[in-house]
Amino acid sequence: PVDHLTIPPVIFDKLTRADFRITMSKHTSKEMDKSGLSYYYIPCGVDTKAYQPLPMQESREIVQLPIDKFIVGMVAMNKGAPSRKAFHQNIMAFAALQKKHKDCVLYLHTMDGLRIFDGLNLVEFCRAIGLKVGYAFQESAKDADVIFADQYGMALGYDTGMMAQLYSSMDVHLLVTCGEGFGIPLIEAQACGTPVIVGDWTSMPELCFSGWKVDKAGAEMTFTPLGAFQLTPRVSAIAEKLDAAYQMRGNPDYRKRARDGALKYDADKIVEKYWLPTLADIEAKLQADTLPPHLLFNLN
Repeated sequence: PVDHLTIPPVIFDKLTRADFRITMSKHTSKEMDKSGLSYYYIPCGVDTKAYQPLPMQESREIVQLPIDKFIVGMVAMNKGAPSRKAFHQNIMAFAALQKKHKDCVLYLHTMDGLRIFDGLNLVEFCRAIGLKVGYAFQESAKDADVIFADQYGMALGYDTGMMAQLYSSMDVHLLVTCGEGFGIPLIEAQACGTPVIVGDWTSMPELCFSGWKVDKAGAEMTFTPLGAFQLTPRVSAIAEKLDAAYQMRGNPDYRKRARDGALKYDADKIVEKYWLPTLADIEAKLQADTLPPHLLFNLN
C-alpha cells in the first residue's frame, strides 16, 4: 500500500529488492509505472453478500442509533499523532455542519483515545469544541452530538452482520484522510448503499462510486517522516461536502450507485479476475526457473 502522493523512498528501497510486487490501488500502480519495476495489480475486496443494503430505520433500531437524525459515520483506526485519518479536521467539519443543521449526529467507529497511548484523545477533543459525547448502546447516546462505538465491542471486534447494520444506518460515510493505501471501509459502506465523502488523492477517488470528493485545492501539503508528501484536508472543504450530503439525504439514486460500484470489488470477483491469473503467472515463472537462485534453492 502507498498512502502518500508518491512512493516514499524507504518503501521504494524495499520494492527494488522484492521478487514479486502487488499493488492494491490504481494510484500505487501509476506510481509504480514511473519506477520501471514490474508488479501485479490486485485490489482488496469485500463480501458483498454480507455487506448489503439493509432497511435504514430497522438497522438504526438494532444498533440503537437515532432514528430521526442525519447520521454521519466514520469507520477509521485511531492510531498515530498527528492522525493520518485527520480525525480533528473531520470532527470539526461535522461541528460546522451541526451548527447549521441541529438534527445531525456523528457516529465514530473507533477507539475513543482514553485507553490507548498511540492515538488521539478524541473524547476530550470533542468536548473542547463543544460537542456532547455519548456511547452506543448506552443512555448517554440519546442526546449526544458524537456517538462512539461501544469500546468493549471494539476491543472484541464487531462481526460483519453488525457492521452491515451500522453502515446501513448512516446517511453518509466520512473518510477524508491524509492518504489511503486502499480504504476498505469505503467499499463496505457503499456495498451497503451508503454514499461517501473522500479526498481526491491517493486511492480514495478511485473508490468513490457515489458521493463527494474534496478537491486537492481544499488541502495542505504535509511532509511526513517517511520522506514523502500527504495532503491534510481543510475543515471548511470537508464541511462544504457534508452540507452537500445533507441536502441530498435519502436520495435513492446515490444509494443505488454506491451499491453498483461496490459490486465490482466483490471478493469472489477479485479472486477470479486478479488473484488466479496472478498466481498462475507466478507459478509459470517458478516452473520456468526464471527466479533468482536463492528462491530456486528454497523451492528445491
